[in-house]
Amino acid sequence: MGVIHVIREHMRWAVPLLLTPVLAGCLPESATVEGELVSWLYGLFMIAAAAVFAIVAGLIGWSILRYRADDAVGLPPQTRANIPLEVVWWALPTLLVVVLIIATTGVLARIDAPPPEEALVVEVDGFQWGWRFTYPEAGVTVTGNATDPPRIRLPLNRPITFVLTSSDVVHSFYVPAFLVKRDNVPGQENRLTLTITEEGTYGGQCGEFCGLLHEGMGFEIDAVQPDEFEAWLAAEAGG
Repeated sequence: MGVIHVIREHMRWAVPLLLTPVLAGCLPESATVEGELVSWLYGLFMIAAAAVFAIVAGLIGWSILRYRADDAVGLPPQTRANIPLEVVWWALPTLLVVVLIIATTGVLARIDAPPPEEALVVEVDGFQWGWRFTYPEAGVTVTGNATDPPRIRLPLNRPITFVLTSSDVVHSFYVPAFLVKRDNVPGQENRLTLTITEEGTYGGQCGEFCGLLHEGMGFEIDAVQPDEFEAWLAAEAGG
């Protein structure tokens, strides 16, 4: 009973201490619908990892305290095998992995689902070391480089399909607040559909090392109300 009491006392402060990083900073907030799915999946993995750590560390600690050396007692009974126990510690991790695979497959399927007809198409071409954003329906192009990064506007609550290409080497379209990134590959079109839900300005960057000025290859996105976006797009087309 004394050993169990000691373990409980230690777990009383150890569990909150272990969960503090998860609750405080490991689950980033998302500005997109798709990012919320990623955040949920990330949280699921963190909970699974914390549970596995707590069980393994708890059993190790319990074994150390319960079976610590005592010359007066001697060795505990020696067991050659325990089939039920071995089945349990094989089945539980396997079940956990299967659940995580199913959850991951489901999230990826929703993120990579075909975009709806009302989706806004934005072509994003990466080059050393800048970005070219094109709105093909409006005939508007915004270009910038490492010394003068581009800044574009996008509407809230409307699916946006980014058609990603590259003019030279592999780049990567990455906005941290969106929680999803995808590569710009030469000679290949990659697509990424996102729906921004939070108004604001979001900084983006190249997420794949691409050469000398890689660190300066950034851009900014202003997420605004649909009417404000349409007015900006019309002004850009007229200018």
